[in-house]
Amino acid sequence: MACSASACQSNCYKTQQEEEAVKANNNTNSFAANISSSNNNSNSGLCLKCKANQPISSNSDGGDDARFCIDCFRGNLFGKFRFAVTSNAMIAPTDNVLVAFSGGPSSRVALQFVHEMHSKAQKNFDACRDRSLPVFGVGVAFVDESSVYSAPSNETDKVIGDVRLIVENLAPPSKELYIVPIESVYSSDSGDGRERLKKLLDAVGDATGREDLLLHLRMLALQKVASQNGYNRLLLGSCVSRIACHVISATVKGQGYSLPADVQYVDARWEIPVVLPLRDCLAKELTMLCRLDGLKTVELIRSPCTGINGLVSSFVTLLQVQSGPSFSYHL
Repeated sequence: MACSASACQSNCYKTQQEEEAVKANNNTNSFAANISSSNNNSNSGLCLKCKANQPISSNSDGGDDARFCIDCFRGNLFGKFRFAVTSNAMIAPTDNVLVAFSGGPSSRVALQFVHEMHSKAQKNFDACRDRSLPVFGVGVAFVDESSVYSAPSNETDKVIGDVRLIVENLAPPSKELYIVPIESVYSSDSGDGRERLKKLLDAVGDATGREDLLLHLRMLALQKVASQNGYNRLLLGSCVSRIACHVISATVKGQGYSLPADVQYVDARWEIPVVLPLRDCLAKELTMLCRLDGLKTVELIRSPCTGINGLVSSFVTLLQVQSGPSFSYHL
């Protein structure tokens, strides 16, 4: 007999039907929990997105390489790139985009993604009857810094040859390649420009100041070739890992006033606006994509950073190893 007190909640009296209903409900909940646990266990070794293919890696370090299969991993990176381009109006159909290619994984992925967007736009243009929507132009620029590091001529020729081969092997439409000597910021005469550059660098005794000066000269060389050849966008392959290093080093150097403009998607302070479509991608992810897709990179002949920039780079790398690759997002 059930308790007649309406306020009683002790469940001291229940009918047989009520007790059986409670047991049935508990059994149903337990069965559902077992089914959910079984499904989670069966999908734990599969891609987090498609639930069909094996993930790239079995490591659970929190990186996308441990969660996605190859196709989903690549689609995730390209999605970040495309979202950055479209949401920040980086590339319009009437633009001419100059891709700064250094030979490293970040700029190699940037070049590949821009090439894929360019190819798709060209196919859409060819398939359109009235062809009213133009296709943006794409060029590639490589800054030759061999005069700074006194590299042997045969090694410099090999690096430039590899860069040419990478650009030429891209599927049509073809892209113009510009090999820009860094001393061209001074003069079109390579001999005169080299002497003036050497004199300027010799006057800077601080290793950090020398590295920052070379970075600025590199940007000036890219701006010059973009302006002379009719480009109105300069695309860099800077990723979130490199931006994290820049945030710390600029703060240490007392350059915090310029950080908001340095890390935004579009930097309009230059004559030719600079765009960063890979700003939300990790260096580890870009390096892995180059390995998975067989994208060839070029080993540059440069001296290792020995100043503040080198210390900050080592510090960020150590933090990423200890705290996971996604640590760069929190800087």
